[in-house]
Formats: sequence, C-alpha cells, structure tokens
Amino acid sequence: MNQLKSVFVLIFTLFFTLHASAEVLFEGYYKVTQFKKHIGFLVLRHEIDKQTNNFKTTSFIKLAKEGFDMTESYQAVSDPELAPLSVNYLAAGDKKTKTINVTIKNQKMTGSVVEDGKTIKVNETVPKGVFLSSALYYIMLKSKSGLKTDTKFDYSAITEEGPVVMTGTVSVDKKMVTQGTQQLLKINNRFAGSDYDNLVTTKGEVISANTPGTMIESELVKNKDEALAGIKLPAGTLEKIFGNTPAGTTNPLHAKGK
Repeated sequence: MNQLKSVFVLIFTLFFTLHASAEVLFEGYYKVTQFKKHIGFLVLRHEIDKQTNNFKTTSFIKLAKEGFDMTESYQAVSDPELAPLSVNYLAAGDKKTKTINVTIKNQKMTGSVVEDGKTIKVNETVPKGVFLSSALYYIMLKSKSGLKTDTKFDYSAITEEGPVVMTGTVSVDKKMVTQGTQQLLKINNRFAGSDYDNLVTTKGEVISANTPGTMIESELVKNKDEALAGIKLPAGTLEKIFGNTPAGTTNPLHAKGK
C-alpha cells in the first residue's frame, strides 16, 4: 500500500492546487460506522469560489478499520447555476486505483478514466438539466418545490465515481425529525441502484447518512479527532486535497448556542 499512498498524494498534488479564497457554505467531519463499529471518517466541504462564483464540493473518505482499507476523494465543480463543469476523482484500496478527470461543456463530457493502469477515454453527451450528484440538495433548494417536508424530486445526475448519468428519486417524509435542538428533514434518496436514508437541515446540510444495503452510517461530529478516532493519516494529505486543513466548524454543530 505504500506505493498506492505515493500515487494518491502525487495525483492529488497534480489535480488539486491550492484554491483561491472562497466562501465556505458547509464543512464538517463525519464518523463512519458499520454495525455501530467505527470503520473510518469522511470530510466534506461545499464552497463558492469568490472569483468565479462556481460551486465546489470536495470530499475525502478513508475506511481503515474492521477489515476495510480504502481511500476515496473527489472534487466536483459546477457553475453558479449548478450546471456541471468538472469532476476529479481518486479511489485507492485493495492494491487497486481509479482516477477520473473529466470536464463538461455544451452538454459534452470529455476526459479519461484510468483504472488499474488501463485508460478509458470519456466522450459522452450529457442531457440538459443533469447536475453533479454532490449538488443534489442545493439543486432542490433552488427548485420550484424546494427542500421541504412531504415532497418528491425526480432527477438525473452524474455520479462522481462513474462518471455516468443515472436517475434518482428523493422522497422527503411528511414530518420533521427532532435531534437534540435541531429539526431535520428525513429523506430517502434512491440513486445509482442504492437507497440512502439521510437527515438533512432545511439548508441542505447532511447531518447523518445511512446506507441500509451495507449498514454503513456517517454522522456529523464536532471535530477531526472524534471522526478519526485513532486512524492514522499521512501528513499533508488533507492540505493537498482541500488546500488547507479543514477546521470542520462551518456546520450546525458549531452554530451559536451549540
């Protein structure tokens, strides 16, 4: 795995240069569990680039306990109207790697996928109205129906780990869920052949996510140490991906009074 780690750091050094000043909309650390046992962590950031007004999502996940050994990260960029612009993705684990580097322009997605040393060129037509799956709840916020209780939202989105266009359906429960002092939307998202049960704020911030098919759960926590819980991370990894070390404090757990 040492060679894979070197490849991981090198690729992200090439893909993700230090980002310009940006307005961070959300940033947090998640503790990842399976059958209630800690297996890894996730770092997620949504931001607006102040120079271009582009919307950018950066995600990093590492599973390293209970037999897991994998790392996955991506950066997905959309224009100010949330139309897709680019995806850079890397996964490493079980002595395998996969990288994606694509851009989307004028309903055309072009670039390449490299998996286990084999390169596949991407040249696909993207239907109008398709967006990047990581922007889903922000898309719903600006939709006619909005992000609220008792709603259904059908969509087509590009999977960051594909990259392919797939259909999905979001169903929002009729009632809010109380968690501590928060009132949250209970959402089922059926996408890319899987079901995801999420608790989400009315601003589109994911507080927890559960995949019933695998029993893997992610829960937003207050700090990096709580999320990692002893998992080792090579020095500089997060800085290379995010441009700095995420503080993880731009989220509801760090709102005033929390």
